[in-house]
Amino acid sequence: NANQADPEVEAVSKPRSGPKTKAEPATAFKAPETKQPVAKTAKPSLEDKNRPAGVERPATVDDLKLISGVGPKIEATLHSLGIYTFAQVAGWKKAEREWVDGYLNFRGRIERDDWVKQAKALAKGGVAEYIRVFGKKPV
Repeated sequence: NANQADPEVEAVSKPRSGPKTKAEPATAFKAPETKQPVAKTAKPSLEDKNRPAGVERPATVDDLKLISGVGPKIEATLHSLGIYTFAQVAGWKKAEREWVDGYLNFRGRIERDDWVKQAKALAKGGVAEYIRVFGKKPV
């Protein structure tokens, strides 16, 4: 009979009376109250073997702020680690650069800004050598 609906089609086309599983209240998906830092790595230990050797504050300290990327706050932190001279920064090996980078939470900035090359130029001949190597005055 053409006027009678096919039972399979009727079963599919009928709206359901309700969900078979009970929905959780909206609060079940609420974010936790305490915010966790986003993938922040632990600060390297001051006792780590890769920490650059610090020295006692010399009578004359270099203006580490001449290194691009070093401002007053970073310079103070470097001083607190016993880093006072361009020669110290110029002598950093890869492991030492990585340690300082991690300690300052810089994510590669020391390499990107090439602190070691800048420090070598400044230690060798000051601002004049820096200009010769980089073609500009230190920032």
